[in-house]
Amino acid sequence: MNRKPSSRIVSTSHSFVIVLPKASDDKIKELDRKLGTIMSRLETIERILSDSLEHPELASTISNLRAGVLLVKEPIAALERLSAARKYLHQRSVEKDELSRLIIQTLALEGPQNTSQIERALREARGHASRRIARSRLRRLIDEGIVQVKKGKGTVYKLAE
Repeated sequence: MNRKPSSRIVSTSHSFVIVLPKASDDKIKELDRKLGTIMSRLETIERILSDSLEHPELASTISNLRAGVLLVKEPIAALERLSAARKYLHQRSVEKDELSRLIIQTLALEGPQNTSQIERALREARGHASRRIARSRLRRLIDEGIVQVKKGKGTVYKLAE
């Protein structure tokens, strides 16, 4: 008997629906881990070749390979963020709050964002956005453990892991 793999909705909003097979979470994490290992090894090889000066053309080839792996790594990171967002989108406090859903959606699709970037995404999705309301919603999502603050040159928000 042919059975379709069970799937789940990762993210919903007025603008999109993404469905991934349930088994994909582990596969995505494993692929990300393997790509991280490849990147580490390529960095080591590039460093050795650069230091030896024997074959400088190989060092640039390895550098190009690393750039190619990075191009693959970002979509995988986005899938991981979408998978993490899934569990938050079904919480009662988020289901009924369009702004919270949009903030989670933005952080899942785009990765860590500052307040201005989140406000811009809300404005694009809704036609208007208040910085005060966006910050208020972010504080509530932080208190609920859905969003984390990442301090650095500025305040950046990301989905909790």
